[in-house]
Amino acid sequence: MGVHSTGTQLPANTLTAFVNQADPADAGVTFSSSGDISITGAGQATIDGEPLIADLTVLFAKGWDSITFNFDNAPRGDGTFSLLVNGSAYFDACSICIIDGGENRFTLSGSAITSLEFTFDPAISAARQFRVEGVRQAPIPEPAAWAMMIVGLGFAGGLIRRRATRVQFA
Repeated sequence: MGVHSTGTQLPANTLTAFVNQADPADAGVTFSSSGDISITGAGQATIDGEPLIADLTVLFAKGWDSITFNFDNAPRGDGTFSLLVNGSAYFDACSICIIDGGENRFTLSGSAITSLEFTFDPAISAARQFRVEGVRQAPIPEPAAWAMMIVGLGFAGGLIRRRATRVQFA
């Protein structure tokens, strides 16, 4: 499911978006940076730096198991970034490279990812194509399973409630 914007958002430190096809209570996404960032137009959220993005924090209303994103570093040349996932270090600054003019798509897999904190060196021009997958939900029983459970509980309750028969001698 993609992260989408509700429309153009003027440069600010904090912007909001939503996950399409998700429960509205779980769909909120907040992008924030120490510098100004903006979203141009509705549809897939593309976060543009005003002029560049040195750091970016992404907060999700619900935890996701897989998050995909893409960075545009043009025309700044090659660079690196460090990343905190849910407040813990995920990569150090030397291990992840952003290539000028290349496809810089990354996928994170984990359990209940609710926050991402990026620091870029050098600053990038845009962050885009944020996609999320795999909300953990409790399984919902099938109607047949519900019926068997109710009949079983009723049967057990009937056995408990049943009075013992008294034997009477004449």
